[in-house]
Amino acid sequence: MSSESLLRFAKMARFALIGALLSAAACAGISATAFGGAQLALPGPAPRPRPSGLAAAVTENAKCEGCHQDIAKEWRGSLHQQAWHDPVFQKALAIEPEAFCRGCHAPEADASGEPPKAAQDVGVGCVTCHLQGSDVVGTRAVAAKAGAHAVVADPRLGTTDACASCHQFEFPRAKGLPMQNTVREHASSSFSAVACQGCHMPAVDGPSGRKHRSHDFSVMSDKDMIRSAATARALRSGSRAITVSISAAGAGHSFPTGDMFRRLEVRAEAVDADGLVIARAAPVHLARVFGDHTRPEDGAVRRVELADTRIPPPGAGPAREVELELGVDTRGLSVRWTLAYQRMDHAMAASFGVEQARDEIEVVSGVIEPVEELKK
Repeated sequence: MSSESLLRFAKMARFALIGALLSAAACAGISATAFGGAQLALPGPAPRPRPSGLAAAVTENAKCEGCHQDIAKEWRGSLHQQAWHDPVFQKALAIEPEAFCRGCHAPEADASGEPPKAAQDVGVGCVTCHLQGSDVVGTRAVAAKAGAHAVVADPRLGTTDACASCHQFEFPRAKGLPMQNTVREHASSSFSAVACQGCHMPAVDGPSGRKHRSHDFSVMSDKDMIRSAATARALRSGSRAITVSISAAGAGHSFPTGDMFRRLEVRAEAVDADGLVIARAAPVHLARVFGDHTRPEDGAVRRVELADTRIPPPGAGPAREVELELGVDTRGLSVRWTLAYQRMDHAMAASFGVEQARDEIEVVSGVIEPVEELKK
């Protein structure tokens, strides 16, 4: 692991320890079992525990935004707040209008039908994580005071369990096959002791100078985070090919993770001294590959995972070796190579209105300089 990755891990571990200490201290105050003597529900898809219905949840969400303006500013436009309105999700939903999908992307509404606009606009809101029954919950307890509500302590909000219901799930009607497997991947990594919040909700300074956990939930918009996920190096393998070795670094799960269509593209091209491209290798893609299997006993079609060539989580597997054939003798040529992160393949991107060339993120790139002779 590089010194940069070690430093990143140390920071994440420190944040996790601080959160754990705060949570432990909170248990001495109002506890998560205060609500009817039973443990409160963790964040998750619909149906949410809403005794007073959607209208009250939307009203409460607006109150959160009004009082916690710095956090609300981070949340607005985030992947959580835009969960329903995201154009890629909307096109996918049009193809498969499943209640299963609506439950995660508009968790404040009844998933059996089209959610009301109010629930669409809230998306995954403040109330989805912090309003359980009639209680406002957080990682530590806060007593009520004039003009401010009490906060019930639920230390689990600072753990990976708070993310699991929406980021670890199986295909509908395909028990045993994970559609998203991020939480299990994280559990197998050397970062398993660091909660998801360590990376995806880093401590930041608010306008008042008081630190809080960021609520912008950046992924694609945080290119530095994507680039920190892996390291790579490339060497010639004979006169007509190169081998790119890719290792996990800062990500605490497989890379890429999350949506089943995300992938890495490894590509290379040989160029002469004037920069003219002489040859390009066929790109190699690292991703999960799925197919449909028909069960002979009842004819039901079940999706199955055929392969997973992604970068394994840190500590859970060796570096991924990718060979790219250039088809010409490259010893007198430079070879430019790139590892790029893409949300989906080119055909799907075109159908979903995603401009692949602008949407992708370059993770690592390099140049192998020309040589006159290769060592045998």
